[in-house]
Amino acid sequence: MIFHLASIVSAFILAFTSYQSAQAAANTFTAKPVRLGDNLLSILRQNGFSEKEREQVLAAHKGLRNLFLTLDTRYLVRRSGGETELRMFDSQTSQAFRIQKSAQKVSADSYNPEFKTTLTRIEGRVYGSLLGSILAKIDSNWVATRFMDAYVFDMKNSRDVARGARFWFTVEKKYEAGQFIKYGEVLQTSLDIDGAPVQKKFIRYKDGGVFFNAQDLLEDRPFYAPVEYIKVASRFKPNRLHPITGRLQPHLGIDFELPVGEPIYAPRKGIVVRYGHNHAAGNYIILLHSNGMETAYNHLHRIDKRIRRGLAVKAGEKIGEVGCTGYCTRAHLHFAVKKKGRMVDPVKYIKPFPPQMEELLESRVAKN
Repeated sequence: MIFHLASIVSAFILAFTSYQSAQAAANTFTAKPVRLGDNLLSILRQNGFSEKEREQVLAAHKGLRNLFLTLDTRYLVRRSGGETELRMFDSQTSQAFRIQKSAQKVSADSYNPEFKTTLTRIEGRVYGSLLGSILAKIDSNWVATRFMDAYVFDMKNSRDVARGARFWFTVEKKYEAGQFIKYGEVLQTSLDIDGAPVQKKFIRYKDGGVFFNAQDLLEDRPFYAPVEYIKVASRFKPNRLHPITGRLQPHLGIDFELPVGEPIYAPRKGIVVRYGHNHAAGNYIILLHSNGMETAYNHLHRIDKRIRRGLAVKAGEKIGEVGCTGYCTRAHLHFAVKKKGRMVDPVKYIKPFPPQMEELLESRVAKN
């Protein structure tokens, strides 16, 4: 009798444990990588969404049409009892979306992900290109280009960084549901330039931030940065393969990669000499400054309604919003500087922070 009762208890425990395991499996997300050529529609198709269901997803939340995905970001999938849930994470912002499908309906909504964030430190030496040396240590274009962003105003050319130069950085790693999703911000960096280590810290400001050290406040440059987040997509180049025309042609400015709608600020007091729209530049503004130099802002989503020819603007005054009008493949600000009638490399003339951050940065230096 005792043996029989023990057998029943053991069977019950085994069944309950199996049930718990099944429930845990049903509630477990699997992280999947974004592959080359993927977009939201292809990912939905890979996960069993029909053409009609894909259309329903896009109709359910208009923000999904602007979802930006890169190979650095993973997404989550959970399947249980004929239902499928996807969690998609924007590679450029903190936006996240839940997409759910059952036999009855398809739905999509945005939500605030509860990321668990850890820090990791990477270090190495430069052999070959700086970018390639970083990628050899961490397989993430996002992290490698963010490191490069930290020094975009410091390196005049590649010869400033010698073979064997040391570098290190700390970067955030973001997890949800126990799965690694993406790298976050690079928070601290160090790079040997001209034989001496140059260290930078990422200083957050509102939804953006800049890489900074005390020396940046002492640089005698005539312009502030026109945006609150320095993410460089393309630099000034005498010849560049144009992403739309496919032809080699000059890229006479610097492209700051930012989401649509991010504010653009006057980098110095000036006067609006021209604004409007054309086929290549899209919505644009040109300012003339008291030092005789001109600055141009292309591909704007929106020009501030106050802008008119002859309007005087102050440093830090909003003049428009980042967009993707004209010849453009994704949202960015093309910022150009003209000096004595010639286009010049903007990084030689702008500080690595906008004017509204100067007081904050000065206080950080004073505390240290």
